[in-house]
Amino acid sequence: MNKTVAIIVTIVALLVAGGGGAWFYFSDGSAAADTTSSSSAIEARGESYYLALEPPFIVNFVYKDTLRYLQMTLSVMSHEPKILEQVTHHMPAIRHRLIMLISNKSFDELNGEDSKEALREEMLLEIRNIIQAEQNKTHNPGRVEAVYFTGYVMQ
Repeated sequence: MNKTVAIIVTIVALLVAGGGGAWFYFSDGSAAADTTSSSSAIEARGESYYLALEPPFIVNFVYKDTLRYLQMTLSVMSHEPKILEQVTHHMPAIRHRLIMLISNKSFDELNGEDSKEALREEMLLEIRNIIQAEQNKTHNPGRVEAVYFTGYVMQ
């Protein structure tokens, strides 16, 4: 009886694994491609376009004589996909300015809902300033509309 149960379990496991493999083969791996490309690609949702600023921002700060850190993940939104292409192009400058902005903040300026909202607004202005400088050269209308925290951890 134990051999029969073992054989049935093995057959069921093989059928499940085979079905999953067949699904992956016939779907051209599009599900796997979607998960890898969506983390850094521009995503369209209605008339809004989003771009995750990857990798997460990590900044050290001192609180009560102890070295702490802040890790945050951000996404930006625009109604113009070309603006997000500019954000991607200028990512090194944007990351630099945001890290410098965040690293000059105290614990109180990083903690609490009002402080986070103020920080979000300051980061939005920094990104807009970088993109605006480029737009003045190319006469390309549009702007980054918003910055969103998609993760915020202080330790």
